[in-house]
Amino acid sequence: MEQCFYQSIHGIDSDYFIVEQHEDFAFPLHLHRCFEIILMLEGSMTVTLDGIDYLLSAGDMILIKPHRIHGLRTEGHGKHILCIFSPELIGHAGERFQKQRLTSPVLSLDTDFYRTLFLSARDHGSKYGIKGFLYYLCDAFEANLTEEPDRGEFSRDVLLLHRVLTFIEQHYRESCSLASLTKEMNYSYTYLSRFFADRVGITYNAYVTRRRLNQACYLLQNTEQSVSDIAYACGFTSIRSFNRNFREMTGVSPTDFR
Repeated sequence: MEQCFYQSIHGIDSDYFIVEQHEDFAFPLHLHRCFEIILMLEGSMTVTLDGIDYLLSAGDMILIKPHRIHGLRTEGHGKHILCIFSPELIGHAGERFQKQRLTSPVLSLDTDFYRTLFLSARDHGSKYGIKGFLYYLCDAFEANLTEEPDRGEFSRDVLLLHRVLTFIEQHYRESCSLASLTKEMNYSYTYLSRFFADRVGITYNAYVTRRRLNQACYLLQNTEQSVSDIAYACGFTSIRSFNRNFREMTGVSPTDFR
């Protein structure tokens, strides 16, 4: 398994939404907290998702869930359009899609129709129009959504990383130390520390901090909770540490961000 990296630029805001069009595109293995949907317009492109290669042709659309390792590569010619958006934009539907297994992340659709939808959302979408567009995409993938929990079908290394990321998602609001992870996983501290840094490109502690800060950004924008209450709710043990890390990631204080 080659190294991937955590792409923190996507998804700090709870209403993060972009639509982009690319040609003959390649991007290394990475993960982020957003959903990503790719529609193939011309030619072909290989999307590697959780260690499995999916060859997309014109009209194919793939759904990539948050915190899943994926990369893109084009051999020859390929043109695609992609949409990246925060899970909060689709509310409970986002939670359901994350928890439940898809029979396949790929659909074959009418290219021209869906291209028009993507570009219309990009160029003319209001807040409610964008949400309507995203729910329409969710409805398209609904046929592939099962009632079974999503445990994935991964290689050994990808499975271990997926287990680590799942542990972080379940525990980042509380004590989420590498020591507690090693006890849960029954691996050595040194091995898991090196494994995570090698695969994700940042340390385990740095990843946990970014996950906590992403959640803090969401709460600052969408609740009336005090800064201190948000800091503790997101797993920080001191306001000083929260403020320092928040400013390092966003360039502003939590109060200014709000």
